[in-house]
Order: sequence, then structure tokens, then C-alpha cells
Amino acid sequence: MSPVAQDIPALLAHLASHGDRPALSFYRGKTLAGRLSYAELVAKVDALAAGLREQHGVSAGDRVAILAPNRLEVPVLVLALLRLGAVVVPLNPGSAVEDWMYILKHSGAQGLCATTDLLQRVPADSRPAFTLDLDTLSSRGSAATEGPHVPSLADQMAVVLYTSGTTGNPKGVALRQRSLVWNAWSMARNFGLDGATQLAVLPLYHAHAFGFGLMTALTTGGHLVFTERLEPFTWAEVIRTESVTVTSVVPTLLPMLLAAGVQREKVPTLRHILVSSAPLPVDLARDFEARTGIPLIQGWGLSEYTNFACCLSPSLSTEEHALLMFALEEVPSIGPALEGTEVRVIDASGAPVGEGERGELVVRGHSTMLGYYEDPENTARALDADGWLHTGDEGVCRLHGGRPVFFVTGRIKEIIIRDAEKYSPLRLERRIVDAVPELSGKLVVLGFPHAEHGEEVGAYVEIETLDDATRGRLTAAVDAMPVEERPKVILHGTRPIPRTHTGKIQRRKMQGWFAPWQKHRGLVVIAQVHPGDG
Repeated sequence: MSPVAQDIPALLAHLASHGDRPALSFYRGKTLAGRLSYAELVAKVDALAAGLREQHGVSAGDRVAILAPNRLEVPVLVLALLRLGAVVVPLNPGSAVEDWMYILKHSGAQGLCATTDLLQRVPADSRPAFTLDLDTLSSRGSAATEGPHVPSLADQMAVVLYTSGTTGNPKGVALRQRSLVWNAWSMARNFGLDGATQLAVLPLYHAHAFGFGLMTALTTGGHLVFTERLEPFTWAEVIRTESVTVTSVVPTLLPMLLAAGVQREKVPTLRHILVSSAPLPVDLARDFEARTGIPLIQGWGLSEYTNFACCLSPSLSTEEHALLMFALEEVPSIGPALEGTEVRVIDASGAPVGEGERGELVVRGHSTMLGYYEDPENTARALDADGWLHTGDEGVCRLHGGRPVFFVTGRIKEIIIRDAEKYSPLRLERRIVDAVPELSGKLVVLGFPHAEHGEEVGAYVEIETLDDATRGRLTAAVDAMPVEERPKVILHGTRPIPRTHTGKIQRRKMQGWFAPWQKHRGLVVIAQVHPGDG
């Protein structure tokens, strides 16, 4: 089987046949702020595409940046640009102005579409040739207008996603239209989506909500309900009002839902929650499922592969689900490769490793990026001659029911190399948290440069003051670890753990905090780090 269309113009032509079926519904809190049927959506997209072409000269290949939080106009604008063959460059409203300026310049953006308040923050000399105020977009021509005719755009660059790097400037991941459609289709197949109602609480400028959300809904004729942001105390009400069957979050949002008292009986139509984009702590997953009764389905991928490469199946039995999530490895499974995708685990030489052996996860298939925009050197490092995409994630493969399933055990670049031996910071974190569970979500283990060992093991606890009881259990847990694995320097304080906007910990940004201990030898040190240190 294959998707109903290979590019956005063909997809829109197919969607027009859905008529009055709901396509998009946008909520602010528990208030419905706007709704579009498929007929209305396609008409608005065609009208806006015509306006962008006639008024601003937008054509195939033009890069146009979008700077806005979730709102009903955003997917209309994205689809209109893709309808023309233009390239969408999403900007994160929460990033620094300097980051916006860098991306606008690096991408060579010819246009910028933004809300009034955000547009005012962009320096005039950094703005592209044209700007469009999204606060006035809804008043522009919305009558059905035949859109411009374009040839097949399946292999046309569609999006440049600038990734949040741990160091240096972000890299722009260039994706083709065909990849957007195929990746969404493969996830829709995995979840059995067919006209389903989904809820997206994540920002559409991120690949997670754009792919599993907007694109999966469109490729299946589904109904996407999306919100301005996650509001835990209105989340269940929106799900009940719209009879949502599936939604997705990043792991850092799960504690918020727990704090709001979410339970399955409050959201009877919801079948499961997809979790991805950052590591899912096993204790958090187990606690969430036990307290809410809502199954978590973990998926995994990366922007360089459009979105998803692997995902657990929602159709597993309760016993199989528990086995893959909580029993086979120390981390929940990301499931098998999606349809049309190959995944391997390889060693440093590039050779596949055996079952249960750790190595780097590599991916190949229909969703592979075109490359890093205007960056052939990094593209060559990421993509080998056989089309395998090197993800930088450490993982392991297990056979379940005769089929390979995968687990992500850490980041290759974050692996601690002490005296030529390798240690996974995630594994060391879990050992400590198992003994001191109150440190879950507050403890980070990392390697820092060391004069004698190359790297030494360190830890940081985001707690201003360690009380005697916690300090005692922490010390006992560390003392019980093999000497080469135990953190030799444990810092604590109020400095926030640096994370990307999806919740991934940026360990390399914390290495400077440990600079005073690069020659430390001997007993474990527990010290407080202050906001201005490092």
C-alpha cells in the first residue's frame, strides 16, 4: 500500500472530496477558537496560495519563515506555501532573537510570516524581502479561489527544520514533500488511523506535532484538534468535548497531567498517548500507566528522518505491552521499524552487531532527509554511501515474536569514555534513581574533561539543599557502584538543567560546571554550584 498522494497539491485535491467533514479545530484553554471543514480548509489554502503568489511573488523553492505559536492560521499558511512548492522554515517563538536572525540569514529566507508581537522583535535590518502579519491573515481573501497550477512536487524541498544543537549553530534539516507524506502515512498505518480525531498540544513548528498531528490527520482524512499550549486542567475537557481517540506528548509533560489528576474514566474515548522526542524514564512511564490507566506508546525518530522511524504497536496485548515497556531492557522499547523503514544497530566500524549488543542506531528508508541545508560536510558525516542515516543514538535490538524491536539506551556523543572504557550516563542515572527515587527528573549524570582519566563521571542534582536523609541515601547509592562508574563529583543547586524545547537534556552544556574538578582524585565530593559558576 502507499499514501493517497505523493505531494501536497495532490493531497489537497484528494481532501476536497471530504466536504463538510471537520478538518481542524483550534482551542485556547477549553474555549473553541475556530474550526474548519475540509472544504473550508482547501478553499482557504488555495486562496492564500494565490495571494502569496500574486502579492509577494512566492514560487517554488522560495524559503519562507514562520514565527508564531499555535493558531488556526498556521496550518493554512503552511499548506498554502507547500501548495506553491515553497519551503517552510519554522522558527521557535521561545528562542532568542539571535537564533531567529541566524536562521533567517542561513536559510536565505525571502519572506517572514509572524504574529504582530513577534514580528516587532525582529530587527528591521534582519527581516526578509517581505513580511506578513498573521494577525491580519484571517481577514484576507477566504473565498474559494482556484489555486495556481504546479507540476509534481514530490521531490521538492518542503521544510528546513533547524535542530537544537548542544553546541554551535543549529543545522537545517531539509526534507522533501514526499517524505512528509510517507512518514505520516507510516505512523497512521501503525496506529490504524482512518478519519480519527487527534489532539495536538505541542507546537506545530516542531516535527512531532507537525508529523504526528497535522500530517497524519491530513493523510487519513482525520480531524486534528490542536491547542495553543498544554493546559493540564482543561486537557481532559477538550478530549471529552471532541471525542479524541489519540494524542501525543513529550515525556516532560506527563508529570503535569499526573498533577492534574488525569484518569482514564475522565477521557473515555482516548485509546492511548504517543510519547516521543526525548527519553522516557521507565519509572515515570510505569507510574503514569498505573495511576491513569492510559497506555503509553513510545515512538522514536529524528528530524533527519522527517519524524518517526520506530514505534510500538497500540494493538499489543496488555502482557506484551508490559514486557516491551518494562521488562526486556532498562528502558521502554521504541518498538519495531515502521513500514518502509530499515533500522540497524552497528559498531564503530559500521558492522551490524548481534542481538542484545549495544551500538549506534542507523536508519534507511523513504523519510530520509535531503541533507543539511547548505552544509555538505555535515551531510556527508550523517549519510553514508549506502543511504544509512547515522543517528548518534546508542541502542540495542532484541527479538520479540521473531521480529526485531529496538531500545534507545543513550547518545553516542554523551557516552562517558573513562580510561578507554565506555559508560552510559542514562544507565548510571537509573542506578542512582532506583535507590533514591525522589531524585527522578532532578538528577543528571555526565562525563566531564579530566586530566588523568580523559573523562570523569560527574552528577548534578537540581536541588538547592540536600537534606541529611537524601544526602545519606545518595552517598550510599554511589558507594555501592563500582569505583570506575560512580560519580566522583556531585554538584547540586538551583541552576536549571539545560534542555531542548522537547525536554532532551543537553549534558555537554553542563561540562563547564565541573571545570574546577578536572584534576580531582580521591573521595567523592558533594558541593553546591551557584547560578554564576562555570
